[in-house]
Amino acid sequence: MKRRSSTAHALSAIGLVAFACGGGSSATTGGAANAAGGESTATAGGSGAPGGAGVDASGNGSSGNGSSGTAGSGVGGNSALLMGAGGTSAGSGSAGDIGGARGLGGALVSSSGRTFSASGGGTSSGAAGANAAPAGGAVAVGNGGSGGGVTAAGASGVAVPERVVVTGVRGVVTPAAEGSVKVHNASASAVSVTALTLTGTHAGLFQISSPPTLPALIAPNADLSLTIQLLTNSANLPSAPAQNDGATYLSANLNLALSAGAAQVGVYGLVLTTATHEATLGQILKTLGYPLNVGLAQNNANPNSGGTSTLAGVEAGTDEIAAPLFQKAGTGSVTLEAIARFSPKGPMPFGWYPKGAPTTRNTVGTMDQIADPQTSDKARMVTPPLSGALTFDPAAQTFGIWVYSDQLSQKYDTGGTMSNGDYDYSEDAPNSPPNVHRTKVYPLKNSAGTLVANTYLLAVEEAANGDYQDYVFVLGNAKVAP
Repeated sequence: MKRRSSTAHALSAIGLVAFACGGGSSATTGGAANAAGGESTATAGGSGAPGGAGVDASGNGSSGNGSSGTAGSGVGGNSALLMGAGGTSAGSGSAGDIGGARGLGGALVSSSGRTFSASGGGTSSGAAGANAAPAGGAVAVGNGGSGGGVTAAGASGVAVPERVVVTGVRGVVTPAAEGSVKVHNASASAVSVTALTLTGTHAGLFQISSPPTLPALIAPNADLSLTIQLLTNSANLPSAPAQNDGATYLSANLNLALSAGAAQVGVYGLVLTTATHEATLGQILKTLGYPLNVGLAQNNANPNSGGTSTLAGVEAGTDEIAAPLFQKAGTGSVTLEAIARFSPKGPMPFGWYPKGAPTTRNTVGTMDQIADPQTSDKARMVTPPLSGALTFDPAAQTFGIWVYSDQLSQKYDTGGTMSNGDYDYSEDAPNSPPNVHRTKVYPLKNSAGTLVANTYLLAVEEAANGDYQDYVFVLGNAKVAP
């Protein structure tokens, strides 16, 4: 997005989720892997096991009907949908419920963009995770052990975000730039948090706002909420980057000492030099743990020196692929969530359209507007607030992705000539001007650099400067159309 004094923009992030459940050492899981690729329904779990979702070998899951194990709480029956490629859950499970989870190619993603990893919950692997992951890229919770990629550290049964990202503006103090961390006790016994510390490179630039009195006891199936503030007015902030070179990137760790085990949350900050400066796409992906090579937009906030017509097409030597249209990859729904936004202020809807009918725009979700000077009213931040289903089912239809940009309506122009339309498309042809490459597509990689099955990152350029972080999405349970 070009910098304009009259408008603001925003970032958002999404996180991969893995839930730990604790209390026992049984390897029993709520549901078995289904090698045929269909849905598998789980019943109540065994000792300390999740009573939740089964996972099949193609990465598709279904909600279970159990809410707790016989000895320790399980993951709530409908609270987590375990999928390789995407899907939704009503989030109605009782024990261990962290409602409304969405599947994302090899892990779970919450609608709030929180990322969870396990800090305990048993000693044995989850059979469903072990059986399904190689074929479908799915993650199963198991019993808080190694099955499905969940690592155990004691028997606390606690789940915490893998990372939290805070966006703020240098020198802006009120309200504070902050992010939330939810510590969830998924076990059948109370867990005590005995110490909270910040460590790492930029630990002194973050603080825990109104920390709880320690030790803090978390009841079974309850949460402890922590607020992490970014000190945007600190004299110890690193020097601001040169014009067009992005934001100031910060990193630290939040460490939790527990009555049984420990947990750690990665803490990341993006400090904008002014309200009209923007982080680069590379910086955004670094905070989210997506190690992608996005070429010119990696470290440059203004890589395009020409007009709209010179926006780069598929960039050689990067992770970008040619993917103007998609199809559903498996059973269930396709997921579409905005994970970053640097756009004009205002609610911005997004969705899908059938091949050959770009004006048939089906809305999937909306990036919301909420008053906040640190993020230009949630238009310039990591993990922007979203509303809507964030899922859709195109059945057998080939489809494209669209996002509303409000460019034409606000009459932005270049040299007196209108250069942009109100809608940006994954296909080049329907864009304004026609045949401009406004959407770049990258097969998504997780933090270990492994490709996530049937999942893509879409980076959208609404203006002409080629930063491709005006809107950033993750599309799940999809494949590139032939």
